[in-house]
Amino acid sequence: MMRKDKLSISFYLFYIKRYLNIFIILSLWTGVNAQMLINFDNNNINSAKWLGDIQNFKINSLGQLQLAAPAAGESNIFTKFKVPKDSILVDLYFKMQFAPSNDNFSKIYLFTDQANELSSNGYYLKLGENGSNDAIQIYKLTGGVSTLLGTGKLGAIASDPADGRVQIKIYRDGFWMIATDYAGNKLYEDDFEIFDNGVALQDSMFFGIHCKYTSTRTDKFFYDDISFKTIERDTTPPRVISSEVLDNDQVKIVFSETPDPATLNIVGNYVGNNGLGSPSSVLFTTIRLAEVILQFPAQQIKSGVNYTITIRNIKDRNGNTTDQAVSFIYAEKPGKNDLIITEVLTDPYIGGEDFVELYNPTSKYLKLDSLMIRNSQRNETRAIRTSTILLPGKYVAISKDIAFLKATYAAPDTATFIEATIPAFNVANANISILVRKSGQNIVIDSFDYDESYHFALIDDKKGVSLERISISKTSNDKNNWHSASSLTQYATPGYKNSNSLDNGNVVETKDFLTLDKKVFTPDGDGDQDFVILQYDLEKAGYLAKIRIFDADGFPIVDLGQNILLGAESIIKWDGTDVEGNIVKTGMYIILSQLFHPDGEVKESKKVVVAAQKF
Repeated sequence: MMRKDKLSISFYLFYIKRYLNIFIILSLWTGVNAQMLINFDNNNINSAKWLGDIQNFKINSLGQLQLAAPAAGESNIFTKFKVPKDSILVDLYFKMQFAPSNDNFSKIYLFTDQANELSSNGYYLKLGENGSNDAIQIYKLTGGVSTLLGTGKLGAIASDPADGRVQIKIYRDGFWMIATDYAGNKLYEDDFEIFDNGVALQDSMFFGIHCKYTSTRTDKFFYDDISFKTIERDTTPPRVISSEVLDNDQVKIVFSETPDPATLNIVGNYVGNNGLGSPSSVLFTTIRLAEVILQFPAQQIKSGVNYTITIRNIKDRNGNTTDQAVSFIYAEKPGKNDLIITEVLTDPYIGGEDFVELYNPTSKYLKLDSLMIRNSQRNETRAIRTSTILLPGKYVAISKDIAFLKATYAAPDTATFIEATIPAFNVANANISILVRKSGQNIVIDSFDYDESYHFALIDDKKGVSLERISISKTSNDKNNWHSASSLTQYATPGYKNSNSLDNGNVVETKDFLTLDKKVFTPDGDGDQDFVILQYDLEKAGYLAKIRIFDADGFPIVDLGQNILLGAESIIKWDGTDVEGNIVKTGMYIILSQLFHPDGEVKESKKVVVAAQKF
């Protein structure tokens, strides 16, 4: 009886042992579900059947495979696995705790038909090389001869440590999509793509790791979370994840996955509204098949028009078909006079920064990423890095410290700002130029020669006081077109309409060639209604003007100018000061304008304005 029990127990243990061996083999050989997963969490390097220099590797306390070689050299380990029969998803993690070089690098053999590289057929990743452009590379092996198929983001693994997660989708038609997360997480982004169907994967192949290292790097290689499995059935169609207008004849479309190339280049699959129609051609490369450029006729895309392109019949490799509409507005680089300088602060409060304000007087949508601001006196130019698009009729203030501007000047929520380093402005005077680079040349869009004397004479301390443009339609370098900002706005209006902005709709008189913007002004130095604008609208240019101010008794107070050359449209500012720079008394004043033209024509106009006081 005892002997029979012992035999039964031995027989039972035999089958348990056999079952466990089968279980271990199945965990390595993917069997029915064609899947291999090695994560080293069980702290047993022998849980997979490795071949090669197994003694030079260990499982560390973090559950990672780590090189543990005794001296400088090269180490290889391989394990055989069952290759999924359908499209394959590969995941893995690597880290090299150093900046790679030709003396210290790694290879990860994804598929080889032998447990060595010398005469194998298959594919491997190479991680590391000399220089600063280290990137993940995919090589193909043909009889042991390596051929480079594709390279990931340059410099992505050039630093110390060089690490990341790699996810590779391998389709049976030979198309590979490689996504990476160089932060070592699992937030993958598409990195690069390759196409190669020259090697037919066998049912079973080898996976392997190769390390080449110097004496100081014998324990600085790490690997984990190695997975080969069948890609799950895709039922989601390609989706447009971004659309970008590249120029007035090109739109870039990026899909969420790589569509079938046969459906990508059919122009009828893309139809735009507002006269856009279908593109004349569709451009794409085998390197980035998820990205296409729709080529339209020159200048077909108009700035500021809201377009919608309907995209249909674009299929992915599983036959899923997209039906989607995407909208966009074309924003173009500004050209000459497309932007004007409307406000500058050259002497900020202590702790603050200079700023320059720009205005878009056009009907165009203007992208500002190519702007440069220059202070000619300092020979200093700064490029503006921004994604801001300035809409028609909108202002934007540019400064290194926009938080200070918002807090100091109580800017409304509608104000627009760009935080960027600009040239330091001279307090007394300088030239500010706005430039853009087009066709290899720097084009001046607008230029302003400012002077401290343009400020209102009664403001003794001009620190923190900006100069505002009065009329957007008058020239930038007309001193009469600039004035100190109003005290009601804390002496600046960054990013929104100027306190001194001339509203032509409120001009009082309209029957003469000379009109005034107001009949009553209050030159008391508070920045509100401190001056009167004389606006000349003439049928031709070339008039010389003599402008004098008289009091109600007919005594001359000040000459605004002798032989002032006027354009067809001109403005002159009177700030309520007399010939000695003193503010005039309250009362009525007569503005006499005498105009003379070289062809003999003479014009004369008298206007009345009242200088008042606030109570």
